[in-house]
Amino acid sequence: MLKSFFNLGRELVSSRWSLLLIFTTAALFAHLNEGMPIGQLIGWFIVCGLGLVPLSRMIAEMVEELADRLGDRIGGLVSVALGNLVELVVSFTALASGLYHLVVVSMAGAVITNCLLVLGISTCVGARKQATIEIHPYSTGLQDQQLLASAMFLAIPTIFALNNKAELSEGANKFDSFASYSLIVSVIVLAFYLLSFLYQMGTARNLYMRAESEDVLPAAGEKKPLGSLIVMLLVVSAILVGVSENLVESLEFLVEGAHLNPLFVGIFLLPLFGCFSEALISIKAANSNRMDLSMASTVESSVQLLLFVMPLLVICGIPMGRYLHLAIPGASLFCLGATVLAVHWIIENRKLSWYEGSLLLTLYCVIGAGTFFLGS
Repeated sequence: MLKSFFNLGRELVSSRWSLLLIFTTAALFAHLNEGMPIGQLIGWFIVCGLGLVPLSRMIAEMVEELADRLGDRIGGLVSVALGNLVELVVSFTALASGLYHLVVVSMAGAVITNCLLVLGISTCVGARKQATIEIHPYSTGLQDQQLLASAMFLAIPTIFALNNKAELSEGANKFDSFASYSLIVSVIVLAFYLLSFLYQMGTARNLYMRAESEDVLPAAGEKKPLGSLIVMLLVVSAILVGVSENLVESLEFLVEGAHLNPLFVGIFLLPLFGCFSEALISIKAANSNRMDLSMASTVESSVQLLLFVMPLLVICGIPMGRYLHLAIPGASLFCLGATVLAVHWIIENRKLSWYEGSLLLTLYCVIGAGTFFLGS
């Protein structure tokens, strides 16, 4: 067990990404304070962001191995759950610091980055040599429905808040009526999300299960012991927590000191580091002509962020005295809605083309430019 654990660790760090572990080490032991010069804060933010890259890559490698060991659909679900580990840790750290706006906007930004940037690149890569590529009619149909539903579940609380002519707030340090409503909705949404597993693995199991060779990337070489994979995943997660704390802290100081646009940071900048794991899995799958796995790593990952991670943060924030609201600022909500509609439009016929991938990338650039020049 111990020998296989060290062999796995040596294998994970012995690649072209290993040089970036220098940034991980520096980010883990960074000492930040509010009085730092702006240039130094920018430098530490970049270091912390780059420090997430090798950790995301390690998670992606272990997720791929676990997915291969557990089978097609279960492996895909595990891949999605662990692929969102970076976003979960960063969001939980921001929530503990009371940065409600950053939590909500970065969650929307992660979905936008997954569904537009990562899926757009993956679609262009997968369909680069053919007119269209077919995708699973049932899995992608369910993912499309869940993505549309998740946008509605977030839009309705926001509309209720605006209808009451209350100041739209992403969170508060007191348990008010909006916090109570957010808690109730979170429990309902979590129950709805869990029902999807009952549907996929029970009632409609035959519709969603495929041969393992079609949905899961083949593992190269000898299989790693399951115990070593789990222990290594826990070790990498612990390091990830430390790096994420310094990333969020540097970001907080940077937004205040450099007067950066919070919308640009939350929607565009921060998710670029957090979505690295999904990008590795998705683009590699698309290059191997496995667009179903690529869709699971992007669209289904986004569904989990909105239907599981977001409600979970609302519930977990209560014991900490951090009451997160299920409310998204107007610009972020509109960008999220445009993303959901674009994804629905390109996968509606269960076929993808590189031109549709270019549409997603174009929309991502339009949103990114808008948040930078006009966001507030």
